[in-house]
Amino acid sequence: MNPISYDSIAPNVAQASVNGAQVQVSWKCPATGRLVATSTGTMAADPSLAGRVGASVQRSIASELIYGAARLLSGVLGGAAGRVLSNATYTAAADINSKATSGVDYTEASRQAAIVAAFESVKSSFAWDEARRQFVAR
Repeated sequence: MNPISYDSIAPNVAQASVNGAQVQVSWKCPATGRLVATSTGTMAADPSLAGRVGASVQRSIASELIYGAARLLSGVLGGAAGRVLSNATYTAAADINSKATSGVDYTEASRQAAIVAAFESVKSSFAWDEARRQFVAR
């Protein structure tokens, strides 16, 4: 079984969680359901022009919505209370904006490629079962 494709290992993915560019994967045996290992892969940003433009548009929309809400909230109160609320609101808005746009550079294809890369480090824990057409735990 060479090379490994995402479709060939998808039944082995117990859980995949994305944190920024990192994909943390828990691996299982599809025959028994037993958890076998965990590993991490790194996603590559979409290098295409369409991908970069799409990511930029998503960031801009999220930024305008979040900072617009922050301006609205900070304008409700005047004086010292308004400045305190404004500072707190913009700090929270920056954090929300960062979290809301952290994954826009990555596609499903880059997530799947990271999962395949993560499988390489735990591959020795599995054997290809030709009859099942799956990787099973050793």
